[in-house]
Amino acid sequence: MPQSVRVSPLLIGAFLALYLIWGSTYLVIRIGVESWPPLMMAGVRFLIAGCLMYGFLRYRGVPAPTWREWKAAFVIGFLLLACGNGGVTLAEHAGVASGVAALAA
Repeated sequence: MPQSVRVSPLLIGAFLALYLIWGSTYLVIRIGVESWPPLMMAGVRFLIAGCLMYGFLRYRGVPAPTWREWKAAFVIGFLLLACGNGGVTLAEHAGVASGVAALAA
């Protein structure tokens, strides 16, 4: 008979936060494209997030990335953020419902 595993309330809270934040992304994009140009909104969003993450990691003592790592990050960022999320943002600006965009992405 398998033993029951006790799940931490902190872990449950972390998953709930992840679901709410990640799930609301498409709704927030839908609201944002009504007043901002779609690619500008996405670019500003990721620029702010990237600066905050970079500052946090530098504060924690993580060494600065090498040029090779910057180049790899640029390629990954372009493919994931510009092509992937940029496409979703343009689609929602063109009228695709946020629920459909969430399922398609």
